[in-house]
Amino acid sequence: MVPSISSSPSSIDNPQWVIRISKTFETHLQVDTDLPICIFQVPEPLITENRESYVPKCIGLGPIHHFHTDLYSNQEQLKLATAKTALTPYKISSHFEKTVIENLKQLVPEVRCCYDSFFDVDDDMLAWVFALDGVFLIDILSKVSKGNSLESFEDIVKVENQIPLLVLIETRTALEKHLSGHSNNSFLSNMMVRICETRSPLKFSKRISRLDLDINNRFHLLDCMYHLIVNNNVNAKNQCLRPNFLDDVDLEDVENAVQMASDICPGASAFLQPLLIIIKLPWDKIINLIKKMLGENPAALEIDIPSASELSNVGKIEFCMTPGGIRDVEFDDETHTFYLPILGLKPDSEVILRNLVAYEGLMFKKGTFTNLDFTEYVDLMCGIIDSAKDVRILREKHIIEGELDDDEIAKLFNGISKSPLKTEEASGLQKTVARVNKYYGNVPRVKVYHFIKKYVLAWWKVIAVVFTLVNLMLLIVQGACQVYECNNGLGFGVVRLLFHVGSDKDLMFEFERT
Repeated sequence: MVPSISSSPSSIDNPQWVIRISKTFETHLQVDTDLPICIFQVPEPLITENRESYVPKCIGLGPIHHFHTDLYSNQEQLKLATAKTALTPYKISSHFEKTVIENLKQLVPEVRCCYDSFFDVDDDMLAWVFALDGVFLIDILSKVSKGNSLESFEDIVKVENQIPLLVLIETRTALEKHLSGHSNNSFLSNMMVRICETRSPLKFSKRISRLDLDINNRFHLLDCMYHLIVNNNVNAKNQCLRPNFLDDVDLEDVENAVQMASDICPGASAFLQPLLIIIKLPWDKIINLIKKMLGENPAALEIDIPSASELSNVGKIEFCMTPGGIRDVEFDDETHTFYLPILGLKPDSEVILRNLVAYEGLMFKKGTFTNLDFTEYVDLMCGIIDSAKDVRILREKHIIEGELDDDEIAKLFNGISKSPLKTEEASGLQKTVARVNKYYGNVPRVKVYHFIKKYVLAWWKVIAVVFTLVNLMLLIVQGACQVYECNNGLGFGVVRLLFHVGSDKDLMFEFERT
């Protein structure tokens, strides 16, 4: 029978639980660690949206998925065989428990602090889980760093499948000391750098080295990749913006233009004065009122940006790749050039992108991260990519590279929902998006389109609602008249309903034709 890493309250042996939890609590009180919660169970809405991207398919690592019923029977023998092969050079055989397990037992109380869930098992069991999964993970990472393509790589970058680097460092250190009497972290550092450099969806601005990645201050593989992509030193915050079409309209300029037109052509005043009155109306209040009538929330703002094809064809904005990263996304107001980092997409890139976004969001909710840089970038890409036509434009400018075709990339970004997370202030990327929107919104044909869409069509919605209600009332009256024969020259008469109270059992309605 496969053991369960956590038990429901109904299946817990109360006395044993009290003994175990008291010992665990005492141990926790003695742990002095700066490690934050950094390994999470992914929220259900994300799993519902795309289960394959978050739930391991082949390999379950760590206490969340090690004993997962769907994986355990197929993976445990593979892990044992892999561990045996990987440990052969260390000539450890019968000394494994004394060399590795005993060291990991000392770490278990600290490692427990990395998870957002409590695991109702003793430290011995967790030490064996981490030892077996740690050796297996080191072997997989070593193969991937040498260029091997493994199907299981998608599983090892998932949020729920992360193993704390503390475990990998301690395991590797114990094995090296057993073999040669000394150890260093250069092997793990170089391996993590090679994996992040070759598997990261975003290209790095320069060749990175282990000097760029201090694994003693990173939490796990996904955190290493996130750190190298984003560079957490910038305290960027996010604010959703939607530029107002009339924000850039100077009423004084409009009034002057109307006066000049009236002087040149006196008859034009009759047509232009009503336009001036319309522009002066409190449109913000009117639109908010209409939104309330239509059941919309006027306070709900969102990042809004046209697609790449619209920006290029309508706004005449030039796209250009920048060798930098997310913080180098920029819009040049003078040359109308939109600079974006290079995005290299492989078959496993969607899994990596989704888990990086999920990881950043979960760390942000815990207060460990103060920005949403990566989430904002993915939201931007989702905004400018609507179809294969948009991908084609970005590919031609060498902003998008990789093995996926245009339709696959469009489907990838269309399938990622916008993050609901918000921060207090606008980040550099959000300010850039606002400037792009401002420029695009000032294009004459876009102004006309926005005016029609925001105001004329909004009023037509209200008119449509009123017309529907009136039409429904007329249909009801017409139906009643057909039953009670109250037709007149118009096809139906005015029906008057006269109430007559009769006996206790009778209620008589008399219809009288006018």
